[in-house]
Amino acid sequence: MSDGRQRRYVVGIDLGTTNSAVAWVDTAERAPRVRIFDVTQLVAPGEVKPRSGLPSFLYLAGEHDLPPAATRLPWGEPPAVGEARVVVGELARTQGARVPGRMVASAKSWLSHAGVDRQAAILPWGAAEGPKISPVVTEAEILAQVARAFEQTTGVPIDAAEVIVTVPASFDEVARELTVQAATKARLGEVTLLEEPQAAFYDWIEAHDTKARRAALGPRERVLVCDVGGGTTDFTIIDVDEEGDGFARSAVGDHLLLGGDNMDIALARRVEGRVGKVDAVQWHGLVHACRLAKEQMLEDPTLESRVITVAARGASVIRGTRKDELTRAELMELVVEGFFPPVPRDARPERARTGLHEFGLPYAADAAITRHLAAFLARHHVTRVDAVLFNGGAMKPQAVRERVLGVLAGWQQGTPPPRELVNRSPELAVARGAAYYDLVRRGLGTRIRGGAARGYYVGLDAGQAICVLERGAEEGSERELEQDFTLVMNRPVSFRLYSESARADRPGELVANAAETLAELPPLVTVLRAPGRRETRVRVRTRLTEIGTLEIWCQEPAGERWRLSFDLRGTQPVLGGGPGHVATEADEEDEGGPAAPELPALAAEARALLRAAFEGAPGAPDPAGIVKELERVLDARRDEWPTALIRALWDTLYEVERARARSPEIEGRWLNLAGYLLRPGHGAALDDWRITCMWKVFNAGLEHDRDNACRLAWWILWRRLAGGLKRGHQEQVHGRIAPLFLPGEKQKAKWYKVKPTPQEAAEMWRAVASLERLPAAWKVTLGDELIARLEKRKDTDSGFWALGRLGARVPLYGPLDAVVPAEAAARWIDRLLALAWAPPEKIAFPAAQMGRRTGDRVRDLDDAVRGRLAERLRAMPGGERPARLVEEVVALEAREERVAFGDTLPAGLRMVPPAAAEPE
Repeated sequence: MSDGRQRRYVVGIDLGTTNSAVAWVDTAERAPRVRIFDVTQLVAPGEVKPRSGLPSFLYLAGEHDLPPAATRLPWGEPPAVGEARVVVGELARTQGARVPGRMVASAKSWLSHAGVDRQAAILPWGAAEGPKISPVVTEAEILAQVARAFEQTTGVPIDAAEVIVTVPASFDEVARELTVQAATKARLGEVTLLEEPQAAFYDWIEAHDTKARRAALGPRERVLVCDVGGGTTDFTIIDVDEEGDGFARSAVGDHLLLGGDNMDIALARRVEGRVGKVDAVQWHGLVHACRLAKEQMLEDPTLESRVITVAARGASVIRGTRKDELTRAELMELVVEGFFPPVPRDARPERARTGLHEFGLPYAADAAITRHLAAFLARHHVTRVDAVLFNGGAMKPQAVRERVLGVLAGWQQGTPPPRELVNRSPELAVARGAAYYDLVRRGLGTRIRGGAARGYYVGLDAGQAICVLERGAEEGSERELEQDFTLVMNRPVSFRLYSESARADRPGELVANAAETLAELPPLVTVLRAPGRRETRVRVRTRLTEIGTLEIWCQEPAGERWRLSFDLRGTQPVLGGGPGHVATEADEEDEGGPAAPELPALAAEARALLRAAFEGAPGAPDPAGIVKELERVLDARRDEWPTALIRALWDTLYEVERARARSPEIEGRWLNLAGYLLRPGHGAALDDWRITCMWKVFNAGLEHDRDNACRLAWWILWRRLAGGLKRGHQEQVHGRIAPLFLPGEKQKAKWYKVKPTPQEAAEMWRAVASLERLPAAWKVTLGDELIARLEKRKDTDSGFWALGRLGARVPLYGPLDAVVPAEAAARWIDRLLALAWAPPEKIAFPAAQMGRRTGDRVRDLDDAVRGRLAERLRAMPGGERPARLVEEVVALEAREERVAFGDTLPAGLRMVPPAAAEPE
């Protein structure tokens, strides 16, 4: 309600993983009531009907599978993605069963997946051909379907209504911001976010008058909202006040990507075990078929089984079709025993991978929801639950609800067992509750007190963090810390941000060992602009907006302030200037080093020594021996230097960058040391700023470009820093290297002109192979050329390592959508297996990286290929470990990370793979 007016219409949208629903209110009525809005959608080709639910599926229709007339809507032609038309809803779900490679499902789950660029066109995941769309745009198209249907039915512009969109209680700030971004793309206007478990309980409140509520819940009783939907599991505790009339949310669970999707995958695995192995596209279809069968049997209790069909691919479509039967008994046994097993009160989620890691999503490692529930109650010190409100499609079977109630009763023996609160319509409760919530904001209903689900903290030195917004703060509330902060002006400064759902700290209170006790969010980075000033005094202000998102500002006493922003594309910080500012290259001018953390006195001496060496000060050590001098001053070997120290040394080294021009020897030493001190290019505060500075060096080029040692150091530098380079930067590095190796007359001409030595060519291959953000197709072209060279015994010094990086199933830092297709990696492995491995240790680990098992069917190679590779590896001395990497889903050891990276890593920095790629 940012315009200060209360709008007549209220629209509540349950943006679900599998199904969405909409409710609305006309507040002009004498007694405003919540109604379900039937969403107009395509239910069959050319057939449009309203439905109470909107399946959260999107289908990218081609001209041949669905002609234009079959996808026309009452308000016009559907939107397009390239040449494909976007279909949302029931037809998208049914058509996706026929052509799974063009269907997008569970897009909501991708909004919280930091292992990919959520704004990139990566869905349908694993589809090798055809159009693609981003998770954010997919959610926007689902919301747009709701908006256009509402406008066409009511004649009311959607942005003239109050719109409440629900999100999982466990969504972090980035996922919430992306949801708001999707709503903006759908032209919903300003929306308010509401947590789904709260919305479900609001629906229960709306369905029961005061007398009925008092009959169901007594004073000081405690309610567990157990919401298991298509993609996530959410636990929330709501307490009844002493009078028995008011409610307050007292606990919220952390993010748990576990729900109906995992059950569908488990069913599909069982069917696959009977019908035989299927490929990635067939797997999408099989999971979808199991999803439909599950929903049909849960909706209709008279159905005892459903036939599951796995369509064949290729020429023998009819002859190759496989069928199986999924029974109700099998469904209930798998769901109840597999996901809700009886466990003791002290049970905790197992950290070992269970195998439910499909479609590239980082599903919870333990599928037992009851174990997660036990951990949630213990973490929040909840020893008694009096009543349970179940919500979500997975909780519809009575046997499931009875199992959870029975497990809870066993945990709290000696007190009455919890009772079930009636949920009148689990599939519509969240949408109804969202609409009712706006009536509550207008004073027309009963509010659930609670505010922010988490407290927020900013990191300080010595591993501490300070609370900047307490858990429970109400929407619209602002906080200002009483402590002053001195910030360096016109240079990047970084804030590490944390959250926590189980602490009760107040603003200004300190937390020790923040990294161990709090959940870390993407850092916040800004450049405070104030010409002529080197520093300023600020206070940190926070605001929990009315729409449910967090704002953090740096406030000067004089009134100027700067907002800090989340990076919505991943975990790297973003640079932002003053109010409403968008960072540009001009903002990234080098005006001195960043605000470094406090370092011991020895560090100051080391920095002075480093500066003197490169500036050629009288009596200073020669740059060629500077590392040994630094080790002497610091009394520690260079591989023992902590991250803060090596970055502080880099800051000093960059200040003397102009010394490169003095001689080839000095330039070579500068390049070598710069790469060492900034490796792997990310992982420490302000590394984005440092990489921006280094990119100026790239554009300037070598001062002594005819010196072989400098040219070697140049490519080693960019290989070491590759992880910090954005995709555009990496494409430019690729543009300098790849044309020299790819076949053609131009290549020959350039090679003759550049004349790289064999050693330089080797470092070029290693550098280009380290560019994990390059498009997969570019990597395939490089890999095809490289394997051909290896077959001719060319480039063997670096070629095997480079091929392993190009074809790695699990990237060290890059997005999962840039991994080369499994077919390409399998092709390279088959050709490697035909070679004599001499020496074998040079080939074993790169080959294992290409064949490594991930648990993601899209990235994993065929079992036969991995079997042949594992057999070859195991036959080698010491080959048991690389064979295990190929056969099992296991994390790399520190030694293996160093081999994969091609260098040692700085102390305190560990290569963290995408969330979907490694076990917890």
